[in-house]
Amino acid sequence: MISFNLTSIVNLVGFLAFMFLMYRLLYKPYFDMTDKRKKEVEKNLNEAEKLRLEAQLKKEELDKQLSEADEKRREILSEADEQAKSIIKAAQEEAQEQRKFILDKAEKEAEEIKESAARELQSRIVSLAVAISSMILKEQIDKKKNEELIRRAINNLKDKGEL
Repeated sequence: MISFNLTSIVNLVGFLAFMFLMYRLLYKPYFDMTDKRKKEVEKNLNEAEKLRLEAQLKKEELDKQLSEADEKRREILSEADEQAKSIIKAAQEEAQEQRKFILDKAEKEAEEIKESAARELQSRIVSLAVAISSMILKEQIDKKKNEELIRRAINNLKDKGEL
C-alpha cells in the first residue's frame, strides 16, 4: 500500500513547485516565443501573398496597357497607310491634270503654229499670184508665155519648199 509520510509530501510539494517554476520560466516563455514567431511567420507569409497578388494585378494591368498600346499602334499604322494612299492618289490625280493641261496647251500651240503657217503660206501665195498677175499684165504676152511663167513660179515655190 501506499504510505504518505512527510518526506513524500515535501517531495511532492517540491516537485509541484519545480513544475510550476519550470512552467513559468521555461515552458510558458518557450511557447509564447514560438507562438509569437509563428504569428510573425504567418504575417510575413500573408504579406508576401498580398504582394504577390498585387504584383499579379499590376502585371495584368501592364499586359492590358501593352495590348492597348499595340492596338493603338496598329490603328496609327493603318491610318498612316490610308493617308499615304490618299496622298499618292491625290498626287497621281494632280499629275494627270497637269499632263492633260500640258497636252491641251501643246495642242493649242501646235494649232496656232499650223494656222500661222497656213496664213503665212496663203499670204505668200497671194503675193506670188499678184506678182505673177502683174508680170502677165505688164508684158501682155501670149498664152504659151503665161503657161511658162506659171510653171516657173510653181517650180520656184517647190524649190523653196513652200509648196
